[in-house]
Amino acid sequence: MKKSLSVLTTAAGLLILLGGLLTYGLGIHELVPVPRPDLIVAGTSLIGSLFIISGVCDLFHKKTKEMEIEEQDERNIMISNAAMASGYKVMSFTIVISIFVLIFTGYMTEVSCFTIIGAYFIGQIAYVMQLWRLNRTM
Repeated sequence: MKKSLSVLTTAAGLLILLGGLLTYGLGIHELVPVPRPDLIVAGTSLIGSLFIISGVCDLFHKKTKEMEIEEQDERNIMISNAAMASGYKVMSFTIVISIFVLIFTGYMTEVSCFTIIGAYFIGQIAYVMQLWRLNRTM
C-alpha cells in the first residue's frame, strides 16, 4: 500500500512537472487568462518537483524490522498524536494571524481570502466532528 502510494505520488509529480514545462514550451502559459502567467510554469515545476522528491524518498527508504516494531508501539503512536495535536493548535493560530496581517496590509485578494478562510473552517469543522465522534464511541 505504502509503495503504491509512493509510486502514485512520483507519477503525479512527473505529470505536473512535465505539464508545466509543456505549457512553457508550447507558449500556452501566455494565453491562459491569469494575472501572472509566468507563475504557472514556476508553480507547476515547484509542485511537481516536490511530489517527485517526496515519492522517490519514500520509495528508497528501507525500514528495518526494529524500526517497524518501534513504529507500531502504542507509546510512540500516542507521542506522535500529541505532537500532531500541538502542531494543529499552533497552525490554527498562525493561519488566523497570517490572514489578518495579509488582509490589512493589502496583499490578500478577496478570492484567496475566502478560499483560505473556507479551508480553515473546514478543518475546524472536521476537528469538532471527529471529537464528537470519538467522545461517543470511546
